[in-house]
Amino acid sequence: MKPNRQILNHRIFTSVILLFLWGIPGRVSGQDNIYQRYDIYRNPIRVILNMFSITATTGYGATFYSHDLNGVFFYQDAQGQYIFNNNVEGVSSAFIGYSDWLNNPSAGLQTTIQSPFDVPFDYLPNPVNNPLLTDQAFLVNTDTTDFGFRGTSHSVPLNAMLHFNYKKFRLGIGYSYERQFVRPLEPTQFMGQVRSYQPNFKSTRFTRLYGMAGYKFYSWWWYDFVAEVNVGRINQGPNQFNRAVISKGLYYNLGVSIEHNWSEYFRIILKPSIDFKSYTVSIPDGSSVRHRQPTFFLQVGVSINIPDIRRSPMKSDHTQLKHVYTDRKTGRREEVRGQPITKRQNPKIGENHRRPNQHMPSRKNRVKRKKRN
Repeated sequence: MKPNRQILNHRIFTSVILLFLWGIPGRVSGQDNIYQRYDIYRNPIRVILNMFSITATTGYGATFYSHDLNGVFFYQDAQGQYIFNNNVEGVSSAFIGYSDWLNNPSAGLQTTIQSPFDVPFDYLPNPVNNPLLTDQAFLVNTDTTDFGFRGTSHSVPLNAMLHFNYKKFRLGIGYSYERQFVRPLEPTQFMGQVRSYQPNFKSTRFTRLYGMAGYKFYSWWWYDFVAEVNVGRINQGPNQFNRAVISKGLYYNLGVSIEHNWSEYFRIILKPSIDFKSYTVSIPDGSSVRHRQPTFFLQVGVSINIPDIRRSPMKSDHTQLKHVYTDRKTGRREEVRGQPITKRQNPKIGENHRRPNQHMPSRKNRVKRKKRN
């Protein structure tokens, strides 16, 4: 049985939510002012739904992979590239190198290397003193040099989001699917001796489930500029990434949504943004590799609101400005619109443009050309 305090908190929370939902229609639709004064009906369900926006975008993404191989040996031969824990001692050390440390570490062939501490075998790469550096062999202790790999992969994101609007603020949730095409990673050091690192997959997918918060900080003519932050979880493709050895935290996305208001209910979106995320792969021998993978996105799409008023039942009614219609059967007065949501318009004054056509740039150019002629 729940403690009394928990029961009380639950009842208070439920009461607040119910009062909030009950008060939305009257507060938003203005039932206590002009609509009430002139007895104009508005559907309360439409009014509530109009406070939510649905956004769908797609575009291009560039992911910048990078990692430093700290605390390991890196060994390359003609067959592959391997890393293993550098906590080895003794005159002769047998090790098992692990490949595919980007996504799914797998053990390679067991190899015995002469002690790197013996003279004259220089521990650092030295083609004269180190006999390992033959036939593309390469050995380096990553604790003694800043060594790793980095590269850029390309992707196509698909994103869907639902958010609640209140004045200039918005809160919502979203889901995205990203198909990423992975390219080889270039070494950060020893480019003439170390080959590029080729992941064991050509493409993979990423999915995200996130929460969103935004603020509309500027408006100019038909454009709104909204700062947005997304925080959530990202999941790598299970067929390519071994999730059992991968640890990761939340990811963060910062962006600006540039919204072109085609009409009151329909907007065209252009959104540049940047993902900040990383993950760590645990190697069976006790070492680990942390991978950074920030992503730049440039996405385009559309955003719509469910109209708070219906289309006029009169087929000949094409008035852009919202207006009152009296139902002939019921005699009820209600606010309606005469245009579809995708019709370019300014519903405040019922015109396509916010200033007369003779002041538009295109009109000015035509007048100037006529004067020249």
